[in-house]
Parts: sequence; C-alpha cells; structure tokens
Amino acid sequence: MLVTIVALSLFAPAALADHRDCAAVNGVYVCWVAKDLRPSTGPNAPGGAVRGSVLCSWRGREYPCHDDQIGWFDTQDGCYYKLISPQPPYDVKLWKGHPDGQGAIYLGSCVAVAWFGFVWQPSAPAGPPVKSPAQLAQEALATLTLPKPVPPSSPSGGTLADGRPYTVVRVPTWFWTTPASYLVKTARAALGPVWAQVTVTPVALTFVPGDGGSAASCSGPGSVWTSQAGPWAHAPGGCDYSYPRSTYGYPAGELTATYGILWRAIWVGSGGIGGSFPDVTTTTTSRFAVAEAQAVIVK
Repeated sequence: MLVTIVALSLFAPAALADHRDCAAVNGVYVCWVAKDLRPSTGPNAPGGAVRGSVLCSWRGREYPCHDDQIGWFDTQDGCYYKLISPQPPYDVKLWKGHPDGQGAIYLGSCVAVAWFGFVWQPSAPAGPPVKSPAQLAQEALATLTLPKPVPPSSPSGGTLADGRPYTVVRVPTWFWTTPASYLVKTARAALGPVWAQVTVTPVALTFVPGDGGSAASCSGPGSVWTSQAGPWAHAPGGCDYSYPRSTYGYPAGELTATYGILWRAIWVGSGGIGGSFPDVTTTTTSRFAVAEAQAVIVK
C-alpha cells in the first residue's frame, strides 16, 4: 500500500505555499512525497524479510522500525515520529496546554490513514535497543548453519564380501567432502545505521584416522578417488592417509574415522571496524574396515 508521508522541508520559504505538495501547519511549511513503507520482501510482501532491516509489527503488518526521513515507528499507533529541530515557537495550543520545555513537537506520519502533521509528544518512540557492530556480528554469525563434511561411503569405492566398506593397509587412503559443503558463507545484521557483516571461510579439511595415528589435513575439499588413479597414487593437495595395520581385532573389524571442516570467521562493521571469531570445526564420523591385500605369486 502506498501511503502519503512527509519527506521533509521544515521552515521552508513562503514560496512553497503555492506548491501542491506543501502545506502550512501552524505557520510552518511542510512538504511531502509518496513513499512505500512496506518491506520490499517479507511476510506481507514477496520473498522474506528485508535483509539487514529491523522491522516493527503493527496490526499484523511489518514496517521498518526507523526511517531517516520520518523517524522512529511507534507500535502503539502505527505512526512515525521525528523530532523537529529547531523546535517551532512555543504555542499553548500546539503544545496541548503543556508548559514550554515539557515534551516536544514531532512530525507525525501515520501509515494507516495517510495522515501527517505536527504533534506534541512527551518523548519519541524508544525504537530498538542500541547495539554495537560487534554484537550485531555475533547475531549474524548465529544465523549461519555451517555444513558438516560429507565423507565417502567407502574409501576404496567398494565393500568386502560381508558388506563392510573398506580401505587397504599401506596404500594412500584418500579423504574428501562434497564441494557444496566447502563454500564461503556470509551473513549481515543491521540496526538503524549500525551494521556488521560476517564472512566464514573453509580453510582446511581434516581427517582423524581412528587408529591412534596423527590427524591429517589439507586445504580444499579434496578429490574423489577413482580406480583410474591407481592404488598407490597420493591425493592432490595431500588429502590422504596410509594405515599401517589392519583392523583385525577391532570391534566388528572396523574403526571410526572423523572428517572435519575447519572454518575461519571474520567480520567488518559500520565505523570501519572489524574483527574475528575463534575457528570452528564441523565434523562427521565414518566407520570402515582396513583390510590387508593378499598377494598371489604364480610360478
């Protein structure tokens, strides 16, 4: 719904009196324009909430809590109020009988009835609480769900006769994840003029082999092993691990390996400031056997 609201010009020259978008209110000329105060997206418009906007609710609809031209939204009456500066000359009628210095005159813009005008108010709508860019960065980070790695169903691409996925002793066991789980994530949060944007980047794929050996890691999501690579080739970028012993004697003849993605988060915010967050690792486990290859010598 397009609503008529004031856009500005207070204490304008008298020449504005003949302008069709200007009017005199208590001896002061005010000009206005038509403006759509609905979110361009959101529950009451297509596509979700305006990114970075802080929305206030009134009678089942959402409106920006703050507008630079018309001030703060009051959820009690569906109007915006902006403090007039400088204040108009004191008039007992305009001040509704209140003494000079008690409360102030605001420019009111009511979205529901397309009304605007000067009005006395004891104070402006409180608006959302003030937050720092660092606090908004924390909130933005909390909105992100970081993917877990998606490991191969079987490191060797096959299963043993009993159905267990497996790899082989003393050959490079490749580890990898899907490219879709290894992408940069961003999120933004804003409150009035204060904002912050978080960027979370995957920096390493990790592999804890589950046999007591040292963890391995590499940059990037790794590469899928195929038979064309051959059994002895190392994975590109070093995303592999060689098991020195089989899992004979392990419970069910299998071990549990842990795949991880190491994420690094940084943020920037209004005022030219920024910072970083502690690294986070998302993990997934996988169970498989480590088999011994049997060689047959023919004479």
